[in-house]
Amino acid sequence: MPLIFNQPGRIPAGSELSPMVSHYDFFPTLLDYLGIEAPPDPKRVGRSYADFLRGRSPRWRDRLSFEYCYVRAVRTDKLKYVERTREWPSELYDLASDPGETQNRISDPRYRRQLAALRAELAKFFARAGAPRLEAWRETTRPQLSTFGR
Repeated sequence: MPLIFNQPGRIPAGSELSPMVSHYDFFPTLLDYLGIEAPPDPKRVGRSYADFLRGRSPRWRDRLSFEYCYVRAVRTDKLKYVERTREWPSELYDLASDPGETQNRISDPRYRRQLAALRAELAKFFARAGAPRLEAWRETTRPQLSTFGR
């Protein structure tokens, strides 16, 4: 999903970058770009990409993890593993040969090692972040309350 920043005179117009950034990175990036030090938090998994906005090319990750509702996933430049609760099927895509994600390789024995590695990586990422188990998503999801008109 595109993310667009605009600040005439500070961010070069027409710059196009394609690092793998996540919504986890937005908070540290905003603070860093504004010159505000982020409060320490050992569970924070995001990192600032403000140097990209400044026209620099920092060393950056080659994968990212994300979650929403009953889904957790990890994406590399070549593979994408989507893990769901047992009610819905999980998926594994080879993005190098199938960028349109049309062939689920989750049961393909040729991908057994990569799948095991991605599963372990995903579990480690969310454990480090202090996330509850994926199956608890219903108990941890809060309904959005509207305050409009109050």
